[in-house]
Amino acid sequence: MIPDIFIFGLGNPGPEYLFSRHNFGFLAIDSFFKEGNFPDFSHKKNYLISKKVISDKDVYLIKPLTYMNLSGKAVKEALNKHGIFKISDNDGTSNIILIHDDLDLVFGSYKIRFGGSGGSHNGVNSVINSLRSKNFTRVKLGINSPVRAKFNTGADYVLSNFSKEEIRKIPDILKMINELLSVIITDGLVKAMNAFNRK
Repeated sequence: MIPDIFIFGLGNPGPEYLFSRHNFGFLAIDSFFKEGNFPDFSHKKNYLISKKVISDKDVYLIKPLTYMNLSGKAVKEALNKHGIFKISDNDGTSNIILIHDDLDLVFGSYKIRFGGSGGSHNGVNSVINSLRSKNFTRVKLGINSPVRAKFNTGADYVLSNFSKEEIRKIPDILKMINELLSVIITDGLVKAMNAFNRK
C-alpha cells in the first residue's frame, strides 16, 4: 500500500503575518499549491487542506490555523481525520513533512532533516509534543540575516516582515522547494536529501 503524504506548512493565520519570517512555511505551501494546480483549500476547524493525487499517492497540503505555538493540535487533528500514519518507528512517519522557518540557517539556505529536536522553534516542538514523536521529515527554510542584530529578541525577529530585498529573492527559493518536494513525493526522502541538502 502506497502511503498518503501529508505536507504541513507552519505559520500564523491573518494578513498581518503574511510576509513575516515565521510564515515561510505558509509561503512554501502556497507556492507548491499553485505550482501543482491543487484544488481549492477546504476550511476545517483548525486547518486548511487540499488534496491531489501525485505518482499514485494522495498528497495533502495543510496549513494549521491554530497559530504557531499550537501547531501540533492542528497537525494531529488533520492526521487523525484524513489518513493512516504511524509514529512508532522511523519509517512510519516519513510520510509526514513539516515545512518551517529556521533561525539557525541563513536566509536563502534550506535543509531536509528527519527526526531530531525542535530546538527553540515553538511550532516544531508543539508538533513533537502532540505526536509524541520526533520521527517526521522537516524542510527547514533559513531566515537568519544581519538584520537580526536590530531586534531585541529572536521572537521579535521571526515575527518581523522580510525585507524588500529578501522578498525579491523568495520566489527563487520557493521554486527550489517545489522541486525538492516533488522529488520527496516521487523518489523518496533519501534521494531528495542527497540531491538538495547543502554541505
